[in-house]
Amino acid sequence: MVIDADDDTPDPEDHSHGPDESIDVRDNTVAGRYEAVRSGAVVGIMIYERTRSRIELIHTVTDPAHRGEGVASVLVRTTLAEARASGLGVLVICPFIESWLQRHPEQAGGVIVDD
Repeated sequence: MVIDADDDTPDPEDHSHGPDESIDVRDNTVAGRYEAVRSGAVVGIMIYERTRSRIELIHTVTDPAHRGEGVASVLVRTTLAEARASGLGVLVICPFIESWLQRHPEQAGGVIVDD
């Protein structure tokens, strides 16, 4: 199934949790994962596999001490934005991302949730 939406603008509120608590996301290509970093510590990861034409989002994990703080949402938004900027298709395998896209259909442009 392909979900299409026109608005892929991230909501800045999802990326900040106080003046010194922003969540940064880095692409650890060697490990095949995006890492959410807060105050120097990895607080969440999204495991992926990348080909020349698409990125497959396999699994998302948030440190239990940081659940409910928007960590996974920041990972998803950042990954989708980077995939769009790179012209990559996105195949969603991760159940969390599937449910997240149902709650945020404006972010689902060009995303394949079932291959």
